[in-house]
Amino acid sequence: MPKVTVKIDSELCITAANCVGIAPELFQIGDTAAEIFREGALQGREHTFEASGDDLDQIDEAVASCPTRAITVIREA
Repeated sequence: MPKVTVKIDSELCITAANCVGIAPELFQIGDTAAEIFREGALQGREHTFEASGDDLDQIDEAVASCPTRAITVIREA
């Protein structure tokens, strides 16, 4: 499984929650912005993890659906 780093820019996030609707097992709304949800807990606004193919599909869809483009994904080789 490839490693990815997902980042959420809290300055851009307006908590539209599109990402949560698409991938509630990967994103949740925190105190002021969306946060990455992995391993049963909020991981903050930047988290690196091994992503399955399903995870990658959901992450890509969440990125595309974000109205402010607050989500960035870096795929590691």
